[in-house]
Amino acid sequence: MGEAQPLLAPSPLSDGPPAPRSCLSSMLFTWMNPLLELGNERPLEMDDLYQLAPALRADVASARFQACWDIERQRPHPSLARALARAFGRRFVAAGVLRLIRDVLQFVGPFVIHRVIAYLCNPLAPESDGLICVAAIFIAGNLQAFCFRNYMYYVFETGLLVRSAVVAAVYQKALRLSSLRSSGEITNLVAIDATRLQDLLSDLHAIWYGPCLIAAACTLLYYQVGPACFGALGVILLAIPLSLLISRRMRTLQKALMAVKDDRIKVCYEVLTGIKVIKLQTWEHEFVKRVQSFRDDELRKLKAYILTRASSNSIFNGAPALITVALFATYVVGYHEVLDVQTSITCLALLAIMRYPLFVLPSVVNAIVEASVSLTRLEACLLDAERMPVGSGDLKHTGISLQEATFGWTAPALGPLTLRIHDHGLVAVVGPVGSGKSTLLSGLLGDAHCLSGSVALRGNIAYVAQQPFIQNATVRDNICFGLPYEFGRYMAAIRVACLDDDLRALPGHDLTEIGEKGINLSGGQKTRVALARAVYQDADVYLLDDVLAAVDAHVGAAIYESCIRGTLGKKLVVLVTNALQFLPTCDQIVVLHAGRVAQVGAYDALLSAPASALQALVSSYTPPSVQDASTDDVISDDEFGTTPGHQLQRVPSSDVAEKARHLMVDEDRSTGDVAWRVYGVWVRACGGVCILSSILCVFFLAQGTNVVATFWLQTWAANDAQSSTNDRRLYLYLFVGLNLGYVALIFLRVLLLYIVGLRGSSALFTSMLYQVLRAPMAFFDTTPLGRIVNRLSKDVYAADEDIPATVGNVLITLCSVTATLATIVYVTPAFALGLLPLGVGYIASQRYFIKTSRELQRLESISRSPLYALMAETLDGLPTIRAYGVQSTFVRRMTHLLDRNQRAYFLNFSANCWLGLRLEFAGSMIASIATLCAVAAHSPTSTAFAGPAGVALSYAFSVTPSLNMSVRYLSQLQTQMVSIERLHAYATMPTEPPLRLPSSSPTTSTRGEIVFENVDLRYRAGLPRVLRQLSARIRPKEKIGVVGRTGAGKSSLVVALMRLVELQGGAIYIDGVNTASLGLHDLRSQISIIPQDPVLFSGTVRFNLDPFQQYADDAVWAAVKRAQLGSVTALDALVDERGCNFSVGERQLLCIARALLKQSRIILMDEATASIDPSTDKSIQRAIRDVFVDCTCLTIAHRLNTIMDADRILVLDHGAAVEFDTPSALLTIKHGIFASLVAKAAR
Repeated sequence: MGEAQPLLAPSPLSDGPPAPRSCLSSMLFTWMNPLLELGNERPLEMDDLYQLAPALRADVASARFQACWDIERQRPHPSLARALARAFGRRFVAAGVLRLIRDVLQFVGPFVIHRVIAYLCNPLAPESDGLICVAAIFIAGNLQAFCFRNYMYYVFETGLLVRSAVVAAVYQKALRLSSLRSSGEITNLVAIDATRLQDLLSDLHAIWYGPCLIAAACTLLYYQVGPACFGALGVILLAIPLSLLISRRMRTLQKALMAVKDDRIKVCYEVLTGIKVIKLQTWEHEFVKRVQSFRDDELRKLKAYILTRASSNSIFNGAPALITVALFATYVVGYHEVLDVQTSITCLALLAIMRYPLFVLPSVVNAIVEASVSLTRLEACLLDAERMPVGSGDLKHTGISLQEATFGWTAPALGPLTLRIHDHGLVAVVGPVGSGKSTLLSGLLGDAHCLSGSVALRGNIAYVAQQPFIQNATVRDNICFGLPYEFGRYMAAIRVACLDDDLRALPGHDLTEIGEKGINLSGGQKTRVALARAVYQDADVYLLDDVLAAVDAHVGAAIYESCIRGTLGKKLVVLVTNALQFLPTCDQIVVLHAGRVAQVGAYDALLSAPASALQALVSSYTPPSVQDASTDDVISDDEFGTTPGHQLQRVPSSDVAEKARHLMVDEDRSTGDVAWRVYGVWVRACGGVCILSSILCVFFLAQGTNVVATFWLQTWAANDAQSSTNDRRLYLYLFVGLNLGYVALIFLRVLLLYIVGLRGSSALFTSMLYQVLRAPMAFFDTTPLGRIVNRLSKDVYAADEDIPATVGNVLITLCSVTATLATIVYVTPAFALGLLPLGVGYIASQRYFIKTSRELQRLESISRSPLYALMAETLDGLPTIRAYGVQSTFVRRMTHLLDRNQRAYFLNFSANCWLGLRLEFAGSMIASIATLCAVAAHSPTSTAFAGPAGVALSYAFSVTPSLNMSVRYLSQLQTQMVSIERLHAYATMPTEPPLRLPSSSPTTSTRGEIVFENVDLRYRAGLPRVLRQLSARIRPKEKIGVVGRTGAGKSSLVVALMRLVELQGGAIYIDGVNTASLGLHDLRSQISIIPQDPVLFSGTVRFNLDPFQQYADDAVWAAVKRAQLGSVTALDALVDERGCNFSVGERQLLCIARALLKQSRIILMDEATASIDPSTDKSIQRAIRDVFVDCTCLTIAHRLNTIMDADRILVLDHGAAVEFDTPSALLTIKHGIFASLVAKAAR
């Protein structure tokens, strides 16, 4: 069922088996064995995954954090970090104890090296000395492994709790915000910022253990080389201010980078939301460039950040080499001491202990910089002003009280207004477009601020928005909206909303899945589903925003009488409407004009008042014709032989009905190994094999330089006592040169890898973006928005930053392991005998582990999409969710989805711990065998062997972290390459036919003749046809009205004409040219469409009317004036996201101006003036008649009075043209559908 979001979600307690745990299995991670075995037998499914422990669940983490955050908010300067520390700090601090034990045990290695060299240099030393060294290494190594893995596990658990708490807090805050943050901001806060806090915790302890290890190592160095160790300490102290300077620069760059990421995700949301309009208006190329411009800005910021990050890495990763140079140069030159093997190799071992903290510190600094930016952003969100719920004031019973109330967001938009209603009554709110009608309802809901005066409301609220909030769920879920299903009450709500016939026409009846934003419902159906939801709630106060606009007059009258005046007759109803014929029956009327209250009172009193604003509205209003009847909504059972209402519960069981019922498709999921072709995709995007091979050579050259420098030091130490001054100087200069070359290569390898990686992610993003915008509409109808945004945010982030970093870490650790094992085998060839079984075990463990880990990563990626989809859906429906008070229901759904996502994430990390512990045990064995081989070489002549043995042991003791990190990074790379796999899947998916065809004639239609010839259309394979052998000829300049009931094929006619879906059979001709022979842009550029649901994009008014800058300002202004857009005072006036700073009526006017400007020969209109007041409607209709007089016009009618003056009327039924003639001729057809509709209205 895809990402459909039923409100009554199953309990998370029922998902997956419990984890089989005991104390010992927890410490050794053997509780993961059953899952790993299952993962090796078959690909894992979500139901296979263990449940999260109760303490790790999102609702528990959220409650604990919220309690601490509530305390923190009382402080003068609240700190999110302090609240998180108070909530989850104990577990994190306790993990530090395990880390401390592990770090103390690290110093066993240098001690053993010192003892082994002494043992080899002393032919008379007892064998027990050597065996004690072997035992010490074995025991210390295994204890380190045990402590380290459990430390990492407890730290990760803390990070999991932090992410759960922060995601839940952001979501809950979004439900309470007084001003809406963009979808892009909220998505980034959840997808990137919360994850950064979690990732930071994995190495945050390095802030204390890093300096402690360095200090301890320096202290022991002092005992080895005396004051010469201060040379090394000087390099460390010099690096600290430099790193602070770089980190400050990185923080600044990171802030700018995150801001532009927000902008990019925001514009991606807009493009995906308005994709249908973009395609119909042939704007794909313009919006690709628009998104790409944000992406280019992001890449510029990212390049600057990467350069700084490369500098930081080279400083910290090169620091051990610089420290080594400073130490021995000071020791030999400054203090004129003679190097010996025991001192030099022991010092190298101590410096090696410094290597990891110095290696990890740049990552921690980067993570702290990024997390501090994220903390600031999250903190700002959590401290944002919250909407103040409207209180009940002095009201004792159900009612509304406004006392000189002025409403607005940042500036006054409406008021002052005084109004008082008690118990029940019907209040109508009327006025021209943009007068503040919807703002009044927002003020009553508490969404618009009451800037002055007072507002009070007592009673439960039900709200129907002008653009109804429809969830990606079934019709029943949308109507029940979290309440238990009660059949009688449910059927009553459906009946008074005039929905029963519509539901019987749906393939799954009321269990049919509705797509995102109600994609498979008409505008009238969406409004009536929202109205049925309101009735089902049985609230005290009903706020209805223009609910009669999207339905025809007959249905509007039925809804008004049976629902508003009938079922809701004893409720308090505030009705915003342009249907002025109902005003005489309203108890009070509020007339608004230009954001001010013009009149308030009863109908008769307002009409008789001097200079009556209501009189001006009424005088320009023509009531719908008595002949006006339902064309889209209400058809009697007798006429179409539908089943009785009580059979709504029955759902068809055929395959066709099942496919039609389930709209959303499940997300594609690969199984098994990430294919080599996916790596090939990334390599080619980065520039090809040659470039990456060159970078690989730089990595091996850097590692080789480091190994040569180590052996050169050993040679120097062995010969230093017999060397001349010149020889000592040569040894020193070469040693310094090798180490400086190593530092330069470190900087070069990081910089090259990130730049090449950025080139690859840029290429992948560009190809994916173009391919997504060229995807057929069926893709957007069946793919949740959250799934697409997931790939545009999280997967793109992985390609930008995670994958280059991981590839670098893989190469570094593999080079290190290769150099280590080669060195040990070179020094002690006998070690090679144990290397083969260890290698086989290593590979087997890695293969056994990766099968499960890879599938867990895929499940984590897939389970993330529904979470983002819910976020986007929630932001879209915030006013409705708040009005119904179902925030807690949505929060429960969110925590359920979050727990599902965290389960896969948690188990993937636990699998890493399982493997890491076993590899560290193997690393301990390698170090022990290397020590045993060195000890076994003890003989009277072993003194010469002491130096090479010391070098080999110093490398052997570092093999454990290198082995562990290599597998960790290899598995991490495989799981991260899933992001490339997912990006590539979108970059290669099928697209619409070509936009331009060389063979097609791009000439604009000159006559406007349209011929439908035996047209068959179906939306997807396996679904029934929606157009069946449809034939009709529309003459040039003819004005055609299109009517038919729901499912008759009216919208499908537009889909077929615009080729949003390719025909199953037949053909459509425009001026004799088959539309299938034209490029899509050649076709769509000839046709203008005015949709029922207006779509605007952030930018300027001019951009929304003319994004290609094709028209002069005079022409644009002329279109604006003809569309009666008096509220537009400048073409550069800003349009907010989704046009939120314009009313729905004003948005419709802008869409009309867009069509007026285009001046096509063929015009499609879908009830274009439904949300516009009568006076403006008349002016618009006049302008349309004048401007489009020489155009062919097809008007899809929801209200017959808009097409009664058409030249001919096309009546559709079940996808076929059943009647097509003049209105007068159709009225004479006995038992004709059109005549029966009119006759029904007359009765």
